Amino acid sequence: MTNDQSLKPKSQNQTTVDNSGGAYPTEEWEATYFSTNHLGALTAYRVTVRVPAGLAAACPAIRIGQLGCVYAVRRWGFALRPSALEAAGFDPTPLLTTGDDADALRVILHAATFDLPGEFVIASPEHPFRLVAPDGALRGSSMQWRTYLGALSFFVSGGQVNASFLHLWAEAPESYDLAVEICLTALRDAPRSLDLE
Repeated sequence: MTNDQSLKPKSQNQTTVDNSGGAYPTEEWEATYFSTNHLGALTAYRVTVRVPAGLAAACPAIRIGQLGCVYAVRRWGFALRPSALEAAGFDPTPLLTTGDDADALRVILHAATFDLPGEFVIASPEHPFRLVAPDGALRGSSMQWRTYLGALSFFVSGGQVNASFLHLWAEAPESYDLAVEICLTALRDAPRSLDLE
């Protein structure tokens, strides 16, 4: 990573994300991750996430880089494995409105997916996503989503480039750093029409 002062991550205060709306019991976990915005500013986040109760008992402790109970990280947040919710005893039945399969899927996905603060969540070996249970054990992580360069190139291209650049980061770090600098320059010099807000 370059030593450019603008790349030093800012830190955000604690926020709470809760999809339950009080409809089911939850336990408080902590997600730590990095996000960048359409100007290239890198921000470190520490967010409390209220997940369905019982998840800590259903998800074994893991090492960084193992997914654990995380299904995937995406630009806007992350998703838990639906099988982890099932193992935790999450019962969607009381929340169903029609009782059909589509309704059950809607309820499960709502309980399993979390929108996080930040414009573009990144998860890579350089900036890992971590999900920690109340006992302090790492229960979910990701390092295989998008790198900082992946997010920057998405913004520079107006959403046309959607690549991780994980291999470039691992195999050609100097080229990776140069590409980051090129993207940051392009974002600083970009007309407002590149903003994806």
